Amino acid sequence: MQTTPAATGKHIKTFKHGKMLPLLTGLFGLVLLAVAVLVLYLQIAPFITNTGPVSVQTSRGLDITFASQSMMLYATAALLAALAASMLGLALWQRNLRRASYEVYEHGITQVIGGQRDYTPFTEIQDLYLFSSGQTALSGLITNLAYRRDASEPFKCITMQLKGFLGLVQWVRELYLRERLPVVMQNLEAGGAVTFSYLSSGQVWGRRIGGNFLSVTTEPIVVTRDYLEVEGHKVSMASLRGVDLNAWSEKVVIKGAVGKTVFAALATGIMSHDLLLATLAGLLRAGQVQGEVSTGKVAELLRYGDPEWQKAIK
Repeated sequence: MQTTPAATGKHIKTFKHGKMLPLLTGLFGLVLLAVAVLVLYLQIAPFITNTGPVSVQTSRGLDITFASQSMMLYATAALLAALAASMLGLALWQRNLRRASYEVYEHGITQVIGGQRDYTPFTEIQDLYLFSSGQTALSGLITNLAYRRDASEPFKCITMQLKGFLGLVQWVRELYLRERLPVVMQNLEAGGAVTFSYLSSGQVWGRRIGGNFLSVTTEPIVVTRDYLEVEGHKVSMASLRGVDLNAWSEKVVIKGAVGKTVFAALATGIMSHDLLLATLAGLLRAGQVQGEVSTGKVAELLRYGDPEWQKAIK
């Protein structure tokens, strides 16, 4: 997509993947392959004889018997070659994973792969998906950021292998909120509806343990100026009494009259959850409802937004 500086705004920073891991993995694979060739060459050495079976004992006491020294060398070379192929395949896989770089601009983000540039304005991103995977998955630490315009297109996923990943996440969350929030509020003020997507808590935990993290089934949260619709139930906006983000349990909890829970889900299971919380904060304040939004870090993320919305964050 061709873009102009006026459309993208100021260039904030470019984030690229490191090349050291695939390089070292590839070199290790080549070393293993060279050793495999050397082992095969040893067959013609004069000290190699085929006088009978050869037994080798492993460090765990397992005895392995070969028909001859030549067979032992063939087996060793085959094992080394298999390991070399695995390392070279891993290096190629890592190289492909690290092809993309990302340019963060004031108004959007560009994915760059080779000569192909794909710019996405923050105002057009409906789903900003932050999730956990890998060794730290059970801790809930955000190790992936994915985004898409809507469900009709695939996610563009950025992993923690990107240099400066945590800095990119912070920039994208802040700029996305600043750019997207006014669009959402204008839509609601005009009588429109905004739909957020979320995953069930069971699906969030299931994806942390394994599976295709981007192959998700979402449910809608429909927000209007007058009501909130979730799980098939409509709740009057005037009846909402609080929205809480519990840092310990990772849950977003929306409370209705007399403290009744209207909706609860893991924060990382809600697409664009910063935007949802800020939107509800704006609606609660605009409607002069006696509710509050207690979110911890969201107040900090809103520092680029309208001060009137910031005041709704407790």
